[in-house]
Amino acid sequence: MNVKKGFLIVLATVGVIGATVVVANVISPRIAVEFYSGHTHDAEGTHGAPSHSGGTNSAGCHNGSVPYHCH
Repeated sequence: MNVKKGFLIVLATVGVIGATVVVANVISPRIAVEFYSGHTHDAEGTHGAPSHSGGTNSAGCHNGSVPYHCH
């Protein structure tokens, strides 16, 4: 593979990743909802709400949960 072809592949990859970030965060951001206010998570599970994922993203929101909500 020559240098030009490798550069184009890297450039295309960066473009696709950049477009994905823009779509996910600017064009159609996930909107947090009120979901059993005051519920908590610990090693035993979820308290005060139906069971759902305890993992959160950098914003303190349940990234994989439906409905998407924050603490």
